[in-house]
Amino acid sequence: MRLDRNKESARQPLPSAVERFRKVLQRKSLRWTREREAIMKVVLAREGHFEVPDLVAALRKEGVDASRATVYRALPLLIEAGLIHPTVLSGERHRYEATFGHRHHDHLICSQCDKVVEFRFEAFEILQREVAAKHGFDLTDHFHELIGICSNCKGKKSADA
Repeated sequence: MRLDRNKESARQPLPSAVERFRKVLQRKSLRWTREREAIMKVVLAREGHFEVPDLVAALRKEGVDASRATVYRALPLLIEAGLIHPTVLSGERHRYEATFGHRHHDHLICSQCDKVVEFRFEAFEILQREVAAKHGFDLTDHFHELIGICSNCKGKKSADA
């Protein structure tokens, strides 16, 4: 298997990711399989957001014949291990991204062309902690998706008018 990890995920050694994934599998009495290992490695090597068909194609390119069903069953396990997150939850297309070894960020999503822009805004992070504390919550995770129309699509609408 010829997987190259990107610089961002290389900050966290692959053995740590393997250990986290193995622990989830053990807790659920599931086996460590060649397919699950390949899915994990391909996911961690990816940059940006991906959909299941993208992941299946990448696996096949690496010579791994994992079915769509196998990939779909592996995703919740990778999420539980903290290696990936569902990112674009709104709309019909569900996307994921590797989060292991990456800094947290949020998303701007164009409702016209599905463009996704990643951003970090510390004021959001502070505000959500304050809101959670005010209501007696301890935050364990969150997802911010701001939906709108990107400048390219706005320009197209103006040109069509």
